[in-house]
Amino acid sequence: MARYYFDVQNGKPLVRDDEGPDFDSLDAAVHAAARSAAEIGTSQLAKGNTSDVVIEVRDEQNQRVCTVTASMRIERHGPSHQGPHSWSA
Repeated sequence: MARYYFDVQNGKPLVRDDEGPDFDSLDAAVHAAARSAAEIGTSQLAKGNTSDVVIEVRDEQNQRVCTVTASMRIERHGPSHQGPHSWSA
């Protein structure tokens, strides 16, 4: 088992992970980081926030081993839409 730390940036100041969960492998940590980024992004979208979610994964030696980015891009086509839009996810 190895400990990995997930530092999260999602349109706000970086939230540094000082505890970190244990994983059987780097692949398992990367998969968990991707799942977390998707969940945070879905939660943000429900609030109308389409900011990127970036998770920097660090190992026990404090070395960055992976960056996971969940991104939402919306392109509107046709007549412009005015007024509030409620999001749901």
